[in-house]
Amino acid sequence: MIAAVLLALASGGTWAIGMTVAKPALRHIDILSYMVLRWILVTALALLFGAATGSLAFPSVYAVGLAALAGFVDSTLGGFFYLLAMERAPAYQTTTLSSTAPVWGVAFAILILGEPLRWQVLVAALLAVLGAYFLVGRKLRIREHMAGTLLALLTGLLWGFAETIPSKLALEAGLPPATLLFVFAASGAVTMLGFVPILRSRFPRKVETRGLWLTLLSGAGGAFLGWLLWLAALSRAPASVISPIRGSTLVFALLYSMLFLRERPSRGALVGVALVLCGVVLVSTAG
Repeated sequence: MIAAVLLALASGGTWAIGMTVAKPALRHIDILSYMVLRWILVTALALLFGAATGSLAFPSVYAVGLAALAGFVDSTLGGFFYLLAMERAPAYQTTTLSSTAPVWGVAFAILILGEPLRWQVLVAALLAVLGAYFLVGRKLRIREHMAGTLLALLTGLLWGFAETIPSKLALEAGLPPATLLFVFAASGAVTMLGFVPILRSRFPRKVETRGLWLTLLSGAGGAFLGWLLWLAALSRAPASVISPIRGSTLVFALLYSMLFLRERPSRGALVGVALVLCGVVLVSTAG
C-alpha cells in the first residue's frame, strides 16, 4: 500500500509540471495546438517506452476499448468542458470545482467497482477538495457563473471517472500500463484533432518556438510520466484508496509556482497544503 501511495504522490508531482508550465506556455502557443501536440507527444513516448521495455501487449479488444474510452473522456471531453468552463467562470473557480475529481473517483470506485467504503478514504477525498478551495484562496461565486460552475463540476466528474473506472478495469483485463497509456494518449490526440475545426475560430493558431519547448516539457514531464506513475499506482491498490491522492497535484503546482514563477502563497494556500497532506497521510492507513 505504501508503494502505491508513493507512486500516486509522484504522479501528482509530475502532473503538476503540466499545470505549472501551461501558464507561461499559453503565452506562446494557442491552447488547441498545445493540447493536440501534447497528446501526440505522449502517444509517441508511450509507444517508444512500451517497445523498449517489451511491455506492449493487446490482450483483448475489451481492454483496448476501455483504455480508448478513458482517453476520450479524460483528455477530450474533460479538456473540452474545462475550456468552456474557463470561458464562463473565473480560473480559480474552475480549478477548484474541477478538483472535485478525487471525490468522484472514490464514489465511482465504490458504486461501480464494488470497492469497500473506508472512512479514511472518504475523509481524505473531502480533505483534498477542501484543500483545493483554500489553495485557490478566493470565494466562489456559484450563482453568478452558473454555466461555468456546472461545466467545471462536470469536468471533475469526467476526470474522476476516467482516472478510476475504465483505467482500473483495463489494468485488471491484462493491459500493461505502457500499452494503456499509448492507447489512452492516441485516443485523446485523435479525438482532440476532431475538435480542432470546431474550436479553431475561437482559438486562432499561434505557435512560437518557446511555446513548443514548453509543450514538450509539459507532455514529457507532466502527462507522460505522470500517467505512467498513476497507472503503476492504480495497478497496486484499490482505486478508491489512491484517488484522493490526486489532490496533491495542486500542492505540487503551488510549490513549483513558488520556485519557478516566483509566486507567493497566501496563508489560505498554506492551509490548503496542510489539508491535502493530512488526507494523504490518512489514506495511507486505509489498507
